Amino acid sequence: MNAHVCLSSRPDQLTRWRQAFPAGTVVAAPAGLARAGGDTLLWLHAGALPRTPLDQAVRSMRQLLPAARIVAISSTPSQLEALQALNAGASGYCHAQATPAMLQQVATVVANGGLWIGPELMSRVMAATGRFFAPEPGHPALESLTAREREVALAVGRGSSNREVAELLAISERTVKAHLGAIFEKLGVRDRLQLVLLLGREERVG
Repeated sequence: MNAHVCLSSRPDQLTRWRQAFPAGTVVAAPAGLARAGGDTLLWLHAGALPRTPLDQAVRSMRQLLPAARIVAISSTPSQLEALQALNAGASGYCHAQATPAMLQQVATVVANGGLWIGPELMSRVMAATGRFFAPEPGHPALESLTAREREVALAVGRGSSNREVAELLAISERTVKAHLGAIFEKLGVRDRLQLVLLLGREERVG
């Protein structure tokens, strides 16, 4: 069970975070993190460290709590800030005013070793990564999948959204999600990004 701690200089902006993690702790300064253990999920609010950009704050927190996972949250999120935070070592980035359910979902993904970058940025990364890697039908990782699962995996690997896959294959989005669940389980990946990266590896057959 992860301990949720939020470092923030603006606790008034954390209403939804408190609803998501009622047992969580909010601290105003790094000194309040002294007792944080290795199972800590640290939510780092942009601006928590005065005059320090979020990416630098992430690096500072990684030095202070090397075993903790860090989710950067911002009240005015941007894609550039997200990329900078992730590049600095954050495991996630999201809006400080995300719904409690969304914040809990972020926590679950990050606690299980995943990376959370939000739907919009994920779509951009997926599309760019899919175009770059261009997965091929003969990829050995696809051998364990059914014919329809291979079609879904290849479409997702090229950066298509669930809606686009559904339109391409003339199936419902619900069916796409069901196929993705089976694909993730069979291939041992946690999410769409890992699937794209797996299919983009050079190990392919002709």
